[in-house]
Amino acid sequence: MRLAKLSTLAVFVLLGSLAAAQAATYEKGSILDIQPRPNTSPVPQSTDAPPPPMQATYDLTVQIADMVYVSRYEHESDYLPSNWVVGQSVDARVGKHKHRIYVKDVQGHEVPLVIVTRHPVKAK
Repeated sequence: MRLAKLSTLAVFVLLGSLAAAQAATYEKGSILDIQPRPNTSPVPQSTDAPPPPMQATYDLTVQIADMVYVSRYEHESDYLPSNWVVGQSVDARVGKHKHRIYVKDVQGHEVPLVIVTRHPVKAK
């Protein structure tokens, strides 16, 4: 009986340490630029198909440490989180496979953005 309690406790300790090890680590990033992109419809004009709903699209440029990332943000409306302002610092991280950047919005939720380009910070 005592052995079963100890093994159950050991399982909980291991699961807790695994969860803590996989917690995302954020860095302070700086928003360098936000550029709206023109809305283009993927449906040719010669069809009678209804147009797809339009999405607002922005290129968000964020510097994290010595790298600058240009990422793509899309939303059903023209909403941008209020803490995403040029010159403002944000919590951000680069994804495990380096294809996405995750930026926190004003509510602390993680917003995944596809990385379009990246380059090192230019020396002044």
